Amino acid sequence: MLYGMLLIISILLQAAVVLQSFRLLRTRDWPAPWLLLVVSLVLMLGRQLFELYLHLSGHIFHPPQLFAQILAVIISLLLLIALTRLQPLIDSTETIRKQIKKDRRQLRQAQQMAKLGFWEWNLITNEFNCSDEMACMLGCKEDKTDRSFEGLLEHVHPQDRIAFREKMNNALYEHADFDIRHRLLAKDDVNVNLWHQAEVIYDKDGRPEYVYGILQDITEQTLAEQQLAETNDNLRQQQTELAHSTRMATLGEMASGIAHEINQPLGAILIYANGGKNRLAQSSLSLAEASELFENIVNQADRAAEIIKRMRAFVRKDEVHIQKIDLEALIGRVIAFVRATLHAPQLEFETDFEPNLPCVYADTIQIEQVITNLILNANEAMEQANTYYRVIRIQAKTGNNDFVQVSVSDTGPGVAEDIRLRLFDPFFTSKSKGLGLGLSICKTITENYGGTLELETDSNQPGATFTFTLPVNKDNE
Repeated sequence: MLYGMLLIISILLQAAVVLQSFRLLRTRDWPAPWLLLVVSLVLMLGRQLFELYLHLSGHIFHPPQLFAQILAVIISLLLLIALTRLQPLIDSTETIRKQIKKDRRQLRQAQQMAKLGFWEWNLITNEFNCSDEMACMLGCKEDKTDRSFEGLLEHVHPQDRIAFREKMNNALYEHADFDIRHRLLAKDDVNVNLWHQAEVIYDKDGRPEYVYGILQDITEQTLAEQQLAETNDNLRQQQTELAHSTRMATLGEMASGIAHEINQPLGAILIYANGGKNRLAQSSLSLAEASELFENIVNQADRAAEIIKRMRAFVRKDEVHIQKIDLEALIGRVIAFVRATLHAPQLEFETDFEPNLPCVYADTIQIEQVITNLILNANEAMEQANTYYRVIRIQAKTGNNDFVQVSVSDTGPGVAEDIRLRLFDPFFTSKSKGLGLGLSICKTITENYGGTLELETDSNQPGATFTFTLPVNKDNE
């Protein structure tokens, strides 16, 4: 009776173990081990069923068989408990495995989208592995038989190969960083621009063991940077052309004053020459008088030449030439030029320069254009308002962060509130004959040097005050 009960209990336990094994077999993607276990358990269950058949048929059992059934019950029970406890652990492992598989798939997709490649090099075994994206760049075989660091080096562009090798040697033996941009001969001999970085892992004795590298295809970025550089060059060229056109337009507005100012020395030269000619005809010209006469002619010729020289310099269309500028001297030249061309005796200038004012770095013609434009705008504003007291005050002092600040103020009506926000917009003007480009170009010029051009809105003084800054150091541009 006891033997039969043990057989039934053992059979039930082993059946439960088989069912649990089938459950694990159904949920696993790697069924081979579980299939062997299930087959073994099924065979054991079959043997127990055969034992039960013999027992029910009246077969006499021996005492060792009773002991064997007790062991079979204990083993089946322990196996059932083990499989039941193993189920959550296997489920957790399976979840982690699926997440890792998902992460790998997402990483592969990210590599393809970002055009990233990874590689690792075991310096001890010389084993080299790389990601699928990098293998695609190199045109490697799917069997991975042709993947090696030497193969990577062979694909580096010949003109970049020496620099690549030197960088790697420095990283391996001098613990330097490996960070280089180079070209790669990809499949079909297509040049690919890469940004390549690598990290070397050393053993406890400081000898290199592993190298882990990452590279990114930056071909499109490089082409975009080149196109952007070309666009910027074209834009600078267009700005230069526009600035030159604006200077020509400004010179056109000053043409009558220029003609009047040049006529004065030319007329004086003509008077001195005719006077000298008449005195020579009368034989009444002494040597001292002749010397004084010629000196006056030379002075007037120099005066006319200086006006023409400044006019030619103002409209000259050259490449931007950044140099050290003495602002005090430059502003003095601009004031003299404007005085000579405007022919406005009622206009007065006041200057206030900080002692030992540092020089600035910029293009002389461009800064002359900025100051000239601000002065002409101030004069026109005072003329339109019929201001009796016409004074333009120019102040220069050291500002913040290694910049010199220049302010141009007038005694005109100031700038109306409704146009302040659009004052520096291209083609916006409050003048009847203006182009609307002067202030916009001046602002662009100052900003190209890292400076600013602004309208002072908190000034308690009458009129308008424009302030611009220029760098003291050439590195501030």
